[in-house]
Amino acid sequence: MKNAPDFLRLRIILVLFILFVECDRIFANEIEGSNNSKNLFVDPVLSGPDNLCVIFGSAIADFSGGGEPTTDVYDWVIINPSGGEHFTRNGGATFQNISVQFSQLGNYTVTLSVRRGNDIIYTASKNLSVIQGPQIVLQPDYLLCGSTPVVLTAINPTTPNISQYTFEWTNSAGDIVGSQNELSVQDEGYYFISLFLTNSSGGTDCQINGGTYVGQPRDFRLLINSNEVCMGEIVEIGLDTPIPGQWLIQKIGETELIDFGNAFSLSLDSEEDLFGSGNYRAVFRAQDSQYPNCVSEREIRFSVKNQAEFMYSNVVAASGCNMQDGGFLFTAQSDLDFLRINELSLLEADLSAGETRSFANLYPGIYVLETQLDGCNRTEVVIIPNNNPDPEMLFEVVEIGESCSETGKINGIIRVNLLNGPYTGEYRVVEASGAVFFTGAISNVSSFDVSVPGNNYAIEIISPSGCKLPENRILDIPVKEFVPFSIPEEVTICGAFDFVPVTEENLTFTLISPSGTVETKNAGEAFVLTQSGSYTLTGTSLDPSPEFCPRTIPFSVVNIAVPNFEPVLESEDCFGNKLYKAELFGVDPSTVSIRWYDENLKIVGRGEMWYPTAYGNFSLDVQPRGSSLCGFNPKPFEVKQPVFEVDVTLTSGLICGDGQFTTVTMDSDFEEVERIEWIFIAADGTQTNLTQFANEREIEAGEEGTYEAVVYNRIGCEIGRDLILVLKSYDETRPDIKPFYSICTESSYGEIVNPGIFESYEWFLNGEFISDEPTLNLRREGNYTLLVTNADGCVFESSFSTFEDCTFQAILTTGMNLSDVNKHFEVYVNDAVEKAQIWIHNRNGELIHFCENSEIQSRVAFCQWDGLVRGKEIPVGSYTVTLRIVSTRFGLEQKFIQNLIVFD
Repeated sequence: MKNAPDFLRLRIILVLFILFVECDRIFANEIEGSNNSKNLFVDPVLSGPDNLCVIFGSAIADFSGGGEPTTDVYDWVIINPSGGEHFTRNGGATFQNISVQFSQLGNYTVTLSVRRGNDIIYTASKNLSVIQGPQIVLQPDYLLCGSTPVVLTAINPTTPNISQYTFEWTNSAGDIVGSQNELSVQDEGYYFISLFLTNSSGGTDCQINGGTYVGQPRDFRLLINSNEVCMGEIVEIGLDTPIPGQWLIQKIGETELIDFGNAFSLSLDSEEDLFGSGNYRAVFRAQDSQYPNCVSEREIRFSVKNQAEFMYSNVVAASGCNMQDGGFLFTAQSDLDFLRINELSLLEADLSAGETRSFANLYPGIYVLETQLDGCNRTEVVIIPNNNPDPEMLFEVVEIGESCSETGKINGIIRVNLLNGPYTGEYRVVEASGAVFFTGAISNVSSFDVSVPGNNYAIEIISPSGCKLPENRILDIPVKEFVPFSIPEEVTICGAFDFVPVTEENLTFTLISPSGTVETKNAGEAFVLTQSGSYTLTGTSLDPSPEFCPRTIPFSVVNIAVPNFEPVLESEDCFGNKLYKAELFGVDPSTVSIRWYDENLKIVGRGEMWYPTAYGNFSLDVQPRGSSLCGFNPKPFEVKQPVFEVDVTLTSGLICGDGQFTTVTMDSDFEEVERIEWIFIAADGTQTNLTQFANEREIEAGEEGTYEAVVYNRIGCEIGRDLILVLKSYDETRPDIKPFYSICTESSYGEIVNPGIFESYEWFLNGEFISDEPTLNLRREGNYTLLVTNADGCVFESSFSTFEDCTFQAILTTGMNLSDVNKHFEVYVNDAVEKAQIWIHNRNGELIHFCENSEIQSRVAFCQWDGLVRGKEIPVGSYTVTLRIVSTRFGLEQKFIQNLIVFD
């Protein structure tokens, strides 16, 4: 498996294709299984591709053996173009289907042999042609930097036959977006490539499926108050994440992007800041410290609708307070849904562009014209002057603009001076846009002030009798601008956050925290936010003669917890493919940003699930969406190269007789082994799973036959097996041992025990090992055990004991009756005697009888004599008997002399 990283990379790139093929194969097997449900067994059949294209320096071919995976053992051999073995594996269900990596080009021979029990039931071969395929160069992830397109390349452009390939690019919606080797991408998302060659029969060869993700360095969303606004309304655009950056606006159809500066958010007056009605795109660009050369860019689109268009003209003043002779002409410049004048209790619907309405017989005063077009409202005031007001109502207006305070600004003032002394009545102030701003009473005063924000207004004095005297012009209250800076309304942080208000002015900032702490920083300096709660920030100009007023903005902070996550190996298969998952412990994946990195901190994945592209060191980082970063602290992990095969070796002896057992021992790399399965195969091929021996490293075998051990790893994949034939021993030789032996401790001599000829010997005295010699010269008293092993490896055990016997004992006949056969001469000796010699002499010293014996049995009579010498009975009388006894074991020799009396 030297090319395992390439193997895994290919499996990942082709994962969609493989899943499709695998599902198709499973479906086909299910159909085939249902069609053969009546058969006891399914016959094996070798199937696989005829041609294979090498990609990434290698390629994977899938072969199937069919058959019955519960009983069959598959033996695969693949011979390479040089005649050597490229692949050899054998096993049960795990190897019914195999996936094999190829890197060398040429013709291969694939051979399958299937064993069922002890019998080989199927053998077949097929040829495989491995040709050079295109080199995939598509990466698993691409950074989209700003508006610069990303060019995705499927295969190496120098591929010799590249023009013969068909390319099909699709996006995550399944839409076809390209048909060439390269695809230029500007939109974030997933992209998939399928490419293939068309063979002579119209089918596809070398089909390759891959995918990648194109995305920004940072995850954030743009937010807008409305995707459709009316002209004159405010467009508020912000982010769900506290990131400052550059804002640009482009009207669709125009080529220029207008820079609106750097800020956390953007507020646009659609009438003042934009370029008329139409469709727009707002673009936000932000730098990321982790990727300083890659700008994160997102856009959001919105439209500005036309407002109602109209004009008024021909204004005629009323000739007096109670004179109803004023008027004006109204002209619709666009279609109008309606026209409303509340002062006239008028509502008219559906005016067409160009229609006019003449309004006469009007009293003096301010009239508000309200119109609507397609849901967009527009209001404006018409002033009908009073040419002959009551003298006491006469007044003049002084306009005073807005001014600055220490923390903000002070409203402007409409100052009304009554020219003819104190007056009592009412006043009404109306914004020039038509909204009633303020009404109030005049209580016998010569002047009064109305506090108003900077804007354009109309004002009228109303007498107690209802007479109205409007100012004949639109008032202009100058606006004083706030110092410009940008902060978000709500800041979601994770831990501590360096908060820097965005401004291009020379400002100082004062921050009041939820605890009441006051802190001051100059522009560009960071406040460290840690507390949740409500804050206020005041920006003040440092210029000696400031142009802008101080500005105080409240904002809130939410401090969230650091996400809890772990990289987890979700699944893996028997051929090295792995799937990892970002374990989020119940957190919704859509609320976090997930990044998988290689050891160079290059992004290699972004989703909750991730397929490794190689073996090695990787890391996972999870950050909350809509928040500041929690600090870059990815969790490392290692994608280890799996062990696909381990050696398994079985050893055993023979069964040493009926009712006996032998031990079958397995040796393997047990660190990789999770489960062990034992199978017994009888001589007739019947297989039995020995479940009672599950996970045992050695078992007791008492029946002749084949024993097979299969080992599986922790995910249930078979990684090795071996089998051994166990037979009985027919050697009947057993140790020749007597139950008792004598010793003589006094002389340090004892009998020598010789059990026979065996392969090995183990002598034990009282349980302690004392010798491994073939014979044992006994020296000590006690209980002995002998273990002998024959040529078949069978071990037999015998036991015996020793007893003290250091004295010669002999019994000789002292009187014999020649006529009584029961009283003839004989000798008895004890166990210590090994050899005996007897001499009998007459009174003259003549030797008349001699006997010796070297095979004496203890306490068994020997040297019997009937008293005949040369056929004649010896005379009655007294004779001398000499007995010599010898023990080579004890190294002793003794003589005994006694008389023998012969009776008639």
